[in-house]
Amino acid sequence: MAVNASKVPDYTPKLIELMQRVGVQSFAGLSRTSGLSRTNINWIRQGRILDLSLQKALLLSEVLQVDLDLLLSTFSQNNSVIIRRSQFPDGNNQSISVNLRRDSDPSDQKYEELQKKIVRLEQEYQRQQQQLQIQKEQLLVEYQKSTIQALESLILQWPTAAYAARKNPDAPAIKLLPLVSPLEKLLGSWGVIPIGEVGTETPYDPQWQQIMSMAEQALKPGDPVRVRYVGYRQGEQLLYRAKVSPV
Repeated sequence: MAVNASKVPDYTPKLIELMQRVGVQSFAGLSRTSGLSRTNINWIRQGRILDLSLQKALLLSEVLQVDLDLLLSTFSQNNSVIIRRSQFPDGNNQSISVNLRRDSDPSDQKYEELQKKIVRLEQEYQRQQQQLQIQKEQLLVEYQKSTIQALESLILQWPTAAYAARKNPDAPAIKLLPLVSPLEKLLGSWGVIPIGEVGTETPYDPQWQQIMSMAEQALKPGDPVRVRYVGYRQGEQLLYRAKVSPV
């Protein structure tokens, strides 16, 4: 038996109107900018937007510059859709909860299936957001670690060279001191803190300091030492011990 095409809902005019507002001229263009397949776009044209994953619906919402709740209600055969948004504690991610309100019998199987699908989509979205946050933090830690390792010689030797340059203002190296200021600010923004200050006298602390001579065994914690090379820590994690010598 042939299917009566007139019974298939057509949301194409609505979709084209939204596309034209943002300068998307074709369904192929919409596919490229949103990452949706042509099958996905056909679902939308048929009022089956709820068949999309929540991630794809969010992408489409961004491309068309339409709120997600309005997008779902516009291209859903159930034209009464409610979106509830709540913020995670960090304020960066959104949890999106969708409820369908309808006038048909509460026992309607299709309605129940839609509710279950939406719950699964919400869970998938939250899981992906959590994974992205974890990956972001891991990448930042790895980037900081590799950068510090690459700059190891500079950040360990430069404070001592700068100390010597300040003691001799006529030395050419004095002109280079301002150039390192951005690096110092970058390390500070990462929570990387110098241990000691070159030339200063301080009590010996073997946790954060390393003796540069054979006198290490004769020194006790608290004995006076002079800082020759600064060390670094990040929070309570030791990166490099400061190098000191007996006074």
